[in-house]
Amino acid sequence: MAVWLLPRGGFVAERLVMTVLAENGPAEDAGLLCEHGLSLHLAYGEVRMLLDFDQSDVFARNAEALGVNLAQVDLAVLSHAHYDHADGMAHFFAHNQHASLHLSSACAETCWSTKGGTTETHYIGIKQGFIKRYRDRLVTVATCGTTTIAPGVHLVPHSTPSLAEVGRQAGMWLCENGSWRPDDFAHEMSLVVELGDTAKAPLAIFNSCSHAGLPAIVAEVQAAFPGRAIDFYVGGLHLVHASDEDVLRVADAIESARIGQLLTGHCTGAHALELLQRRAPCRIVALRPGLCVTL
Repeated sequence: MAVWLLPRGGFVAERLVMTVLAENGPAEDAGLLCEHGLSLHLAYGEVRMLLDFDQSDVFARNAEALGVNLAQVDLAVLSHAHYDHADGMAHFFAHNQHASLHLSSACAETCWSTKGGTTETHYIGIKQGFIKRYRDRLVTVATCGTTTIAPGVHLVPHSTPSLAEVGRQAGMWLCENGSWRPDDFAHEMSLVVELGDTAKAPLAIFNSCSHAGLPAIVAEVQAAFPGRAIDFYVGGLHLVHASDEDVLRVADAIESARIGQLLTGHCTGAHALELLQRRAPCRIVALRPGLCVTL
């Protein structure tokens, strides 16, 4: 299913086409598979990109069903170091022999989470051994400053201070050489695409889980690209366990930043998605496998 969305800024050339290859669901078509995770195919002019790989081969099987040729992907990006975005990378490399995978230099096999608010932890990171196994295909990106990976395509790391406290409150941890500390999400970054060729072209932000919080992420991108309108924000919002008050604060931030449209799902959670759509029904689109959107 194709959906055409007109950015508020008026840019109408079909330069960015997003196809959702994997997401929690439900799918656009009964023949597609659903899985907790996220994978997006982005066609930007002549450049073909893949953002994340979900946790298995579901994205690859859906890509075949949707007519998306993974062998033709020019570059890939891993948004952050969690299994439900990273563990399918082996299947991508099996289909594609040339594309480099860009990931933060802070990405490591170190991410853990607390279960049910107790001290019990479980591993949520990249599958052990993957970084070493595929090191020849990986390109690390600095954790400070904006990195341009293609014309009009940029990676923006977190610059907001005190994100370790956000990780602590979320029960997310890093274990490095036997030492534990709250996750500060240095391994997470935003993919930012310019929706036009001018110096003031509007932007589309892709942040797969938004662990730092949408307000912080938007502020980081605005600092990197001052004066630019944000026509689209795409990705999960990590609100599945959030209170209604927290969800509505995110809705206020969307309004304050004048974000044109939000395409969200995955870790946003069904209840939070419903609240956001109730607040702004025409501006909130649910991600689902098979959704194809021209931005």
